[in-house]
Amino acid sequence: MSGALLVASIALLLAVGAIHLWWGVAARQQQRAAALHAETRLAPAPAAAPGNATIAQPPRQRWAELLRRAGLDDSRRMLALLCLPALILPVGAGIRMGSAWFGAVTMALYALGLGLWLQRRIEKIRQRLIAQMPDFLENMVRMAGIGNSLSMAFQSATQNVTPPLRPILDNALGYTRAGMDLDRALLQAAQAYRLQPLEMLSVILGTSIRIGGRSDQILQRMSDFMRDLEEVQRELQATTSETRMSAWVLGLLPVVSALFMALLNPDFFQPMFHEPLGRKLLLLAVALEAGGAFVLYRLAKSI
Repeated sequence: MSGALLVASIALLLAVGAIHLWWGVAARQQQRAAALHAETRLAPAPAAAPGNATIAQPPRQRWAELLRRAGLDDSRRMLALLCLPALILPVGAGIRMGSAWFGAVTMALYALGLGLWLQRRIEKIRQRLIAQMPDFLENMVRMAGIGNSLSMAFQSATQNVTPPLRPILDNALGYTRAGMDLDRALLQAAQAYRLQPLEMLSVILGTSIRIGGRSDQILQRMSDFMRDLEEVQRELQATTSETRMSAWVLGLLPVVSALFMALLNPDFFQPMFHEPLGRKLLLLAVALEAGGAFVLYRLAKSI
């Protein structure tokens, strides 16, 4: 009876969350469409540097790039610190429950949590990088306005920038000292971060260096547009923050509750791993949880 009440309460919570996510979608859809339209205006035209063919990166290089985007050290020590809990937690959970299945589930949950944590760090660093771009562009415009070349304006404006944007610009200057053009150097230094504003800046720099023109006016308009875009995105995040938080809580509540009860009272969950009917119910619960999480994700993305 208690298990049925628990399942019914979880189902009721998921239903309430779905209704809450659907409520007010039409009122917030226009704001999201406006923000997406503004972002598409900022996207640069695709331009591939000659001789830079797309090459599949090895797993070690992709992992190092992911850690750099998350603001972490790409050393073996950091890799060991992130992978060590993936070995300790499943073994401890499996011994506690007396089942290898529970250890596998624990490992999968840790991998999911690690991926979400890295994604959150990457998104925060990306927002900080975009927030620093308008000031950097305005400094370049001021330096170019007093007679400096665009390359000198870029170098002078870099001295007033703080991390996380500063290391990217320093790397670009390092590539230029090695003989690379400024636009290609910036594109190479920002490749791991995949930021559209930096890609667009490299296009503007390349056009100005090879063709000429009033690049300072373009940079000023780009700076003003990025400030307006940042304000729109903040308003959108403030409007949808409650809905996104509700989706996270409703998606994680059944999993966290089940893990807590299983570790607190292993005998309560023993039939779920050793009885045929219990294993079927466990697989059904996992499938329902995965389906509910996907529905909540789609609902949250549609707002």
